[in-house]
Amino acid sequence: MKYFCLFALIFFAFLPRGHAGLVSQLQDDTVKKGIPDTRVYAILNMVRQKAAAGAVVKVAVIDDGFRLSHLSLKDFIYTNRLESPGNFQDDDNNGYQDDLHGWDISDNDPDVSVPKGRENMFYHGTYVAGIIANLFQSCFGGDAGKVLQIIPVKVLSDHANNLYLQDGYKGIKYASDLGADIICCAWSGGKISEEEKSILDGAIRKGIMIIGSAGNLYAEKVDPPASYAGVFCVAALDSTLKKSRYSNYGMRIDIAAPGDSVYGPHPLADNAFIHENGTSPATAIITGCAAMLKAINPKASASDIFDALTNTATPVDSLNLSWCGKLGAGLPDMSKAIAYISDPDYKFSGFASSRSKGKIFFRKKERLQTWNIRPYGAYKGVHISSVCPDNRKIVKIYTGDSLWYNGTLGGLSKWMFIPGSRFKVELQPKTGLPKDLGLSYYMETIDSTSLYCHDIQYVSADNGSIEDGSGDGNYANNSSCKWQISVPADKRIRLEFSDIDTQPNVDFVWIFDGTSTLPENLLAKFSGITQPPVITSLSNKILVWFLTDGHSVGKGWKLSYTCEPAQ
Repeated sequence: MKYFCLFALIFFAFLPRGHAGLVSQLQDDTVKKGIPDTRVYAILNMVRQKAAAGAVVKVAVIDDGFRLSHLSLKDFIYTNRLESPGNFQDDDNNGYQDDLHGWDISDNDPDVSVPKGRENMFYHGTYVAGIIANLFQSCFGGDAGKVLQIIPVKVLSDHANNLYLQDGYKGIKYASDLGADIICCAWSGGKISEEEKSILDGAIRKGIMIIGSAGNLYAEKVDPPASYAGVFCVAALDSTLKKSRYSNYGMRIDIAAPGDSVYGPHPLADNAFIHENGTSPATAIITGCAAMLKAINPKASASDIFDALTNTATPVDSLNLSWCGKLGAGLPDMSKAIAYISDPDYKFSGFASSRSKGKIFFRKKERLQTWNIRPYGAYKGVHISSVCPDNRKIVKIYTGDSLWYNGTLGGLSKWMFIPGSRFKVELQPKTGLPKDLGLSYYMETIDSTSLYCHDIQYVSADNGSIEDGSGDGNYANNSSCKWQISVPADKRIRLEFSDIDTQPNVDFVWIFDGTSTLPENLLAKFSGITQPPVITSLSNKILVWFLTDGHSVGKGWKLSYTCEPAQ
């Protein structure tokens, strides 16, 4: 089964029981907890009726090029009705002549197609746009093209020698000026200039939802535009709902979606398709989800759609203990998101105690209301802020068993920090609550990569011992730690391991002669549980480097060193 079809079925609670083995138990639970099929069908029929009445969602895809005739795209391409085709005039006076179906920003012409013969380089835009279209097709069938219009914005010159989308922000401005509802930026990287920040600010002020990719650098970081405040940031999961090994991660992530072997169109031919990996297809999937919610409720703001996706998402931290709090709210549950965006009261039932970021909404009740925030993993604390800062209703916030705050909602400082990993919020029984009363929160994660060792330590004693630092526990994932040992110039260094237990052939203790990790300086590298031999340096300096990945961990290692006369 094609991945996008399977994912759409999961979203809408149509997953056949016979396919449950294809996904994790957590996905299966998501299906079982979804709203009834009859409710989903009713909502989809409502969308079809709106489409017939002319309600259309415009999604701009900022990318490298597009095969507009592809089977997956041809029914979804935006047409600028204010332009007369082929008259070489700027009929709508927007500064772009004959921009009937988008614009090529980099080559300054209306031809957004993939340059002939360069399809394998310029495939990304077709692929991303096609995933969005295919998701709509899977859910809305023959009416999908009436609901969704994709604005293709090309930001890579036909003659480019690399894939860097240097005109990406100019593309965002074009889409913003054209009136896009959602802008998909399935790319990231580089530094952001003040002018580019201004472009993003302008689009966000218009109420446009911008969705960006976290990046594929295996790192705890997010590059722009996804890193910019107000941009919805997406990480990637594999087929078991674990973080895709390449996906960036961190507190900045808002949500996650499948990114491994996702099926989508390729521009080589109208019927060509590929399977690709990355945060790009994950971003395309989330863009499709956001567009569906906009189609269901055209009056929904970007903030409303953001809340609908994040406040109903299924947390995946239990499957990603090394990245707790660093994969956003979790995996979208579109059944619940549809209910959220359709029913103003649904938000009161959407809270999940294991979600590491989200919102708590208060009902107008006289009885005590209590919420427990208990996400998986350990955290430095929680940042919490009132949605209605001028309110005088009394709230109590506990960290563990200790009362940390007892006062008015208005008295909460914006994003007040409360240390700890478990919290309880109590709203005291009062009447006359305002309509939009609530709290927003997000957990502050611990940088596990520096729990036991970090950066570089300099050691100059004639003898001693060094170790990974985890003691009786396991060392941390994604560590990169160095020890530079230096002894007098007429001496050499003798290393002898007393313990070693690391992930075999993955997490290594590297030993280099001198002060750098150049390949020619490598003396040895060790992993697993086999006792390493004694190592003697060639000079009076040795560099020990401990490097781990994001998966399995062990008890670590310990070695002793002594200095000996040079031979």
